[in-house]
Amino acid sequence: MSLKDMMAADLVAVFLNPDEFAEMHEIDGQQILCVVDDDISKQRSNRQSDSYDGIYQRELTLFVSESDLGYRPERDQKMTVDGEWYKVLNCAASAGMLEIDLGANRS
Repeated sequence: MSLKDMMAADLVAVFLNPDEFAEMHEIDGQQILCVVDDDISKQRSNRQSDSYDGIYQRELTLFVSESDLGYRPERDQKMTVDGEWYKVLNCAASAGMLEIDLGANRS
């Protein structure tokens, strides 16, 4: 087993373990084990967004196995998470894990 294989197995065994961090969420109509984080997006956000009365930018970061999701999202693509529409702001991949930054205007 290569180092990459061991790292990928650790990601699934620890980070995507439902007894540790992961939970089931509906992503684009399918139930997938993943981690949804809305705090990390706020900490990392350098984006300057237009502000209008009653409208705010909802951002979250989704950590999911690329094989579970079945594809790699592209920037500006639309995705649903737990029944809510979002736009893909960024998608990074490492060791079979996707880190997807999502945003949506809410009122």
